[in-house]
Amino acid sequence: MKKRGIINMDFSIFNNKYIIKGKLVVLTALHIGSGVEENGHDAPFITIEKKYYKDEQNKNENGNPNGEYFYIPGSSFRGYLSTKLERFLAKDNNYKFKANKNGKLIDLNEGDVKLIFGYTNLLRKNKEKKIVENEDVIRNVLKEFLDTDTIDRALNGDDKAFDEAKKYSSMSGRIHISDMKILSKIDKSIKRDGIKIDRNTGATEKGGKFDYDILPPGTEFEFIIELDNVEDYQFDLIKLSLIDILEGDLFGGKLSRGIGKCQLILKEINYVKDKKDIENYIFKKDMKKIFSQLEDKKGNSIDNQEFKDFFEIKNLKLDN
Repeated sequence: MKKRGIINMDFSIFNNKYIIKGKLVVLTALHIGSGVEENGHDAPFITIEKKYYKDEQNKNENGNPNGEYFYIPGSSFRGYLSTKLERFLAKDNNYKFKANKNGKLIDLNEGDVKLIFGYTNLLRKNKEKKIVENEDVIRNVLKEFLDTDTIDRALNGDDKAFDEAKKYSSMSGRIHISDMKILSKIDKSIKRDGIKIDRNTGATEKGGKFDYDILPPGTEFEFIIELDNVEDYQFDLIKLSLIDILEGDLFGGKLSRGIGKCQLILKEINYVKDKKDIENYIFKKDMKKIFSQLEDKKGNSIDNQEFKDFFEIKNLKLDN
C-alpha cells in the first residue's frame, strides 16, 4: 500500500525542475579513457560525435571533422557525484547525516543516493535466497512507496508483500548530466608515456610500456545538470556532492600519475519550484534565473549573494 502524500518518484507529475550550468576547468591535466589498450596505446578521450561539430566545411578526406574533438561523458561525472554521496552516507562512518523532511528529522543512508540517481535490482537475492542489499538501505528506498507494515512483511518472507515491493525494485533517477562538450580550442591530445608495474614484485613488467592521452591544464568543458521532482533535502544532497569539485578535486583516470585535478565553476541556475513558476514554464517556457556574477555600476563583475544563498545547505545536519 502506498503512503499518502508520497509523490516523489511519480514521473507522471511535475513538481519542480532545476538546471544548473557552469564549466569544468582542468587544473593539472585530464585523462578519461576506455581503459582498453590497443597496440600499446591506451584508448584516448571519447571523440565528440559530428552532431557537436558545427563547421561542416572543415572535414578531412574521410568526411570526418579535422582534428580531435573531445567530451566528458555525462555518465562519468554522474558516477563521480553518486560515489561522493555514497561515501558521505556510508553506514560505517562515525557520523550520520539527518535531513529535515516535512518538518521531521530523518536518518539518511545510501538508499537516499539511489532515490536521486536511480537503481536496479534492489531486492536481488543470492544463491541462498537471501536479499543482497543492506536492509536499512532497502527500507530508506521503499518507504517512499510503501507503508512500514508492508515493508516489514516483505523483508520477513511474506510472498504477497514481497511481490508488492518488487514493483519498486528498479527506478529511474531524478538527475541528468549532459555530455560535457569541450569549450577550449584544442584539436589534439597530448601523449604521455606510462609503464606497468608488477604488483607482486614492484618491478616494471616486461614489455609494459604504454602511452596514454591527456588534455592540458586550462582545458574547459561545458557543465549542465538537470534535476526533476527533487525534495529540498535531496537538492541539498546534490549541493553536498559538489562541495569538493567546487574547490578543486581529482576526477578522471590515471590519478596516481599526478593528473586529474579539476574545478567546477557554476555560472547560473534556472528553476521552477512553485505553482506560478510551473505555470510560466508550461505556457511560456520561462524559468527563473539566478547568475553567480553581477555587474556593478562601473561594469565590474561581483559575486551575487542571492546565488550563494541558493546553494547554501539548509536541510541537512550531522549527528553522532
